[in-house]
Amino acid sequence: MAFGILTLLFIVVSLISLFGILLLFLWKDSSGREALFYLLAAWGLLIAACSILSLPSSFMLSRTVSFSFGLLSAAGLFWHRNMEKEDDVGEIGNGRFTHLVSFLLVTASILLGILKLYGLV
Repeated sequence: MAFGILTLLFIVVSLISLFGILLLFLWKDSSGREALFYLLAAWGLLIAACSILSLPSSFMLSRTVSFSFGLLSAAGLFWHRNMEKEDDVGEIGNGRFTHLVSFLLVTASILLGILKLYGLV
């Protein structure tokens, strides 16, 4: 019975992640897309934290890999905030590219985190 509930939990986490990532790249409204980006960045950090906490303390290499997946999400947040400030100043010309890089970092964090939870990475 516990494996069935755990499998159902993995399916729900995967579906939430998949729909969130699809909406992130397909949504046209910039304010909603911005809010979704921050939610997905927090989701990526939460997935990394679950992956880290589910491992024993002696598995340091696996925990470090999981932590690095969470760092991808944090790097996406950092990139998004700093490049947005530079876009306001006008130093970086193309705001769409800077958002795409931060979206890809958060997407990689979520996908790699889920693969790590499934035991495929």
